[in-house]
Amino acid sequence: MARILFVDDEPVTLQILGKAAQLLGHQPILIQSSKKALALTGDQPPDLIMMDMMMPEMDGLDVLHILRSRAETAGIPVVILSAGAGLDDRERVKAAGAQDYLTKPVSLNLLMDTIRKYTGSST
Repeated sequence: MARILFVDDEPVTLQILGKAAQLLGHQPILIQSSKKALALTGDQPPDLIMMDMMMPEMDGLDVLHILRSRAETAGIPVVILSAGAGLDDRERVKAAGAQDYLTKPVSLNLLMDTIRKYTGSST
């Protein structure tokens, strides 16, 4: 069972993401604040991070840069979720060190396939 940190400022999105992780037998951690997510990752690094690109306090790229600069979180797979479908965003996210970029709304099948890919889950 992997610990998956979901970071999104939309509560409904968080609930959907968390339910998908639970269906695969993982432990979801749901956080609405990028600053709280950074604090949590320093204390208890998750196995996978899936976070929204656009958040009020700090956007996903800012959080990603901080995660990649810390030894304890540098190797954690990060998937960025975004309502924007710009090619520039995908390239910027990959260049910043994210493993993947998914556009919202994410289909349940794609979400579950992505979780499986980065957690090694076969469920």
